[in-house]
Amino acid sequence: MNKNKENFEYVYVEKDGTVRELDNEEIEYLQSEFKLGDGARPYIKINYEQLAPDKKISGFLHRNKVPENIEIMKTDIRYVEFGYPINICDSNRVIELHVGIFSVYVLGGWDVEVHNFTFTLTNIKTGRIINPRDTQWRIQSYECGYLAKKIKVLDIPESGNYLIDFKNLDSLKVWNARLPLIFRIFKKPIKKQNIAISII
Repeated sequence: MNKNKENFEYVYVEKDGTVRELDNEEIEYLQSEFKLGDGARPYIKINYEQLAPDKKISGFLHRNKVPENIEIMKTDIRYVEFGYPINICDSNRVIELHVGIFSVYVLGGWDVEVHNFTFTLTNIKTGRIINPRDTQWRIQSYECGYLAKKIKVLDIPESGNYLIDFKNLDSLKVWNARLPLIFRIFKKPIKKQNIAISII
């Protein structure tokens, strides 16, 4: 069964007009066999602007019919209540956030250099951009089964889906160690492709 999401012929238009790749369950659903008149048949739009009977724009759409000015986002909407790890190389992920103040932890070790590493969160509906604040309270803990160190604070004033964009990835250095500096002689920092953050 084809699970290569970016090569699958269909995508999904959300009710706010954004377009995303399908998840594995949706791909399996579209690849199922349906009989004529089957009420479970998927609703596939003829074009991007077409509205469903309930007057909403949401529905499956052939990827070739997505307007050129609309980006097709990756799947996997991350729910930060569960502190799901987000790889720093995975910009353009969509995260659902509610109103509140959150801590940002980097995973993998307690020996950390942040320097100019940061990210932005853009509210998909309003376009409002949120920037995290640096914190002097570098709390150490275990999150998602990893050594974790608090590096930033997020103040979210409005609930919604946010597009995350990581910046200055090479500035972030993480060593898989419990003590700072000591193990840098013997260990190389974790490769950036393997570094993740958690928003809690």
